[in-house]
Amino acid sequence: MKEKSRQNRPPLTDGELERITANDFLRLKLTDDEMLRLRAINQKKREEISERTKRLRIEQDPIINDLKDVGFEVESVWDFLSAKTAYQAAIPVLLRHLTLPYSDRIKEGIARSLAVPDPKVKENWPMLVKEYRNAAMGQGVIARGETKEYHLGTKDGLACVLAVAVTDQTLPELIALAEDRTQGESRILLLSALRDSKNPIAKQAIERLRNDPQLSKEISSWRK
Repeated sequence: MKEKSRQNRPPLTDGELERITANDFLRLKLTDDEMLRLRAINQKKREEISERTKRLRIEQDPIINDLKDVGFEVESVWDFLSAKTAYQAAIPVLLRHLTLPYSDRIKEGIARSLAVPDPKVKENWPMLVKEYRNAAMGQGVIARGETKEYHLGTKDGLACVLAVAVTDQTLPELIALAEDRTQGESRILLLSALRDSKNPIAKQAIERLRNDPQLSKEISSWRK
């Protein structure tokens, strides 16, 4: 939010109140009217999240039921991200449902749940690459029944899977994806595989990518 004087500033708009940060809140002395509007904005956000959660639970019924059939009682595919034990038996179900036309929020959760070093994930490399290439980027609707747009997360989730699933045999294809600027900023999430690889072609790729405007900051942040 742009800097505003504490005194004699114009009233904050609803849009500015919606974007207000904790630092802004401490820095700016909100008027009674602004506080009232901010509470209404936050209440609306809570209601939107609650309604979205309900719709996503209904949409996930097919995969939740299939997971139950293989012994996993979860409320959401996102539950796997906090799992304390391995869930190999769930991997085939997650892989199968990854290709189905779920909303972005669910597909991202499925993808991130697959970012584990499981042989079945590695075996499905061609499908994962196809899904990654086809995943939408930028802003969009993340759940059915909504019109407001947010950052689409499926492509990021798939980049995480590819970074974990890559092998020496598939490394050249991952490098090609990392060098393909049409794939957007999700490529940043592919870089961990190159950084951790001991394969010489990964190190060579990193040197080429140092000048990529979307990747240079991340690569420069690595310790020498």
